[in-house]
Amino acid sequence: MKTTGYLGNHPESRPRIFAHRGLTFSGNTEVADENTLKAFELALAAGADYLESDIQVTSDQVPVLFHDRDLKRLLGRKTKISELSWAEVQSIRLPLQGQIPTLKRALELFPQAKFNLDIKTPQAETVGIKTISELGASDRVLVSSFSERSRKRALANSSTSLATSAGSSKVLASYLLARAKSIRNLQNQLIGIDALQIPTERYGIDFTHPKFLEQILPLGVEIHYWTINDPIQMQELFGLGAHGIVTDRTDLAIKAFS
Repeated sequence: MKTTGYLGNHPESRPRIFAHRGLTFSGNTEVADENTLKAFELALAAGADYLESDIQVTSDQVPVLFHDRDLKRLLGRKTKISELSWAEVQSIRLPLQGQIPTLKRALELFPQAKFNLDIKTPQAETVGIKTISELGASDRVLVSSFSERSRKRALANSSTSLATSAGSSKVLASYLLARAKSIRNLQNQLIGIDALQIPTERYGIDFTHPKFLEQILPLGVEIHYWTINDPIQMQELFGLGAHGIVTDRTDLAIKAFS
């Protein structure tokens, strides 16, 4: 467990709002491609506290913000981002004509914004972290990864302290220790961790269970639930003690707590 400037004081009236891949909607109309500068701009304008995105790396070692390893889901092509040069990635037009941005461009264009960045590849552990450090953005980035090993390697490559959320194996260990009321071991498990960013349920595990939350919440580690788009569920989770909500609909989240 640790304290960083990234999270700061928690707003008592509502959870922290993490814009999952930005905000792609205006009303009920999809107007922007995910993980694009336009989506990030819309999210911040709607009131997002944090921009959530993912780091992939091109063949010539340029870190970019894109969720998938390849273009199949969005463009029907199996080509991997890691197989393309930055020049080739620049030429890509997403379904709504958006472009894939570099990590550097996003950090520079939104100098006051805080980012939650998921490390997707081993290359992102190095050149992604290097970019964050070179731009002096370490105090406004939280690094995450489903892989605990990847998360640790990324942090080890940083010359400055970074906020971080736990990888999947550490989340599972924390859940089991909390349910067993093994508090000393739970505290040790969460050393260096700022947040558990988790689904409400996965593989039959209920991460909203009171016996889990009552052990975690007093320890100073935040709970952020993903990906929540129903305003009623957002309110219910905040009532249970959630510190943050990761959502595709920043606009609805802000309205839910206004």
